[in-house]
Amino acid sequence: MNNNVELPYLFPNEHLLSVLARWFDLTGRNDFLMTCKKVSSNLTKLTPSAVWRPVFRDLASHYKETMPLEVILKEHTLLPYYRSFLTSTELGLFNDELLKSGESFKLLPKLQQNLKHAHYWRWCKQCAHDDYQEYGTAYWHTNHQVLTLLKCYKHGCALQTTCANCGFNFQTFQRFWLPPHDGLCPACNSVWVAKELPTSVLINWIESISLYLQQNTSAVPVESLIGLMKHHFGFDSFPRNLPLSLRKDVTNMQLDFNQWLNDGVIEAYFNRDKLSILKPNQKLLNIVTTVFRGNKVPPISLLLMLKSLGLEHEFLKLVMGDEPDE
Repeated sequence: MNNNVELPYLFPNEHLLSVLARWFDLTGRNDFLMTCKKVSSNLTKLTPSAVWRPVFRDLASHYKETMPLEVILKEHTLLPYYRSFLTSTELGLFNDELLKSGESFKLLPKLQQNLKHAHYWRWCKQCAHDDYQEYGTAYWHTNHQVLTLLKCYKHGCALQTTCANCGFNFQTFQRFWLPPHDGLCPACNSVWVAKELPTSVLINWIESISLYLQQNTSAVPVESLIGLMKHHFGFDSFPRNLPLSLRKDVTNMQLDFNQWLNDGVIEAYFNRDKLSILKPNQKLLNIVTTVFRGNKVPPISLLLMLKSLGLEHEFLKLVMGDEPDE
């Protein structure tokens, strides 16, 4: 890390990694990795899939004299969204010491290889155009990288993902590093056409709660969400010798959840089909292993479980700081 490098001022809702892409663009050079080693030596996997990586620490350290860590985390990372899906221990790592001793600390959500938008950057055409008009450059917005958001938080239009003509998407910054402000694919120069946006009542709920989480600070750890579901089931730990009637109830609960999940939601958020994602030994959407056996799952899995169990209002009360109903 080289703190002698002067990074650009962070734009509103700009992801930390975006400022590295903009700094490189300003250098006028053509080798991203070699050039950016002046800023950080932690340049592998520059995707928006992580809650925190060592490169985030390197970049945030440049702003520590002018911007509190709390502001950096809130406005320029995805930590606000992930807060309610992290353990108390994980949340405790995000303090002022992070910029001093957290050089090797990284935090990656579990099972993200199953999620559709985890490994490439997304943007809004209107935001890119407006940003170029106002700031002279397009940039990567933090909120556009929230995996469970399909629409722009400002304009409500579909977020851009993959070029329909050539299949290009932004997985690294080695070849192209900023979203196009002219609506054209940087790889093939064709007009970038968005895929048809899936919509349903359930998807609308997922998007609204996801945006709320990203835009607000919640101090609720994942243990509270698991406790909410345990209270719903009526026992804190999974009994070893379940009565036959209760065993049937548990089995039917998972079957009901599987049937409740519609193909549109699976298609919108996962990169596997419903049949493979709901196999008996799968953990991604298994309520029992998640609630009673400590299996960590992505936020979308917990959101779907809470919604299917009718706990969405209790969940919202928790994240808003209200006491849930007994």
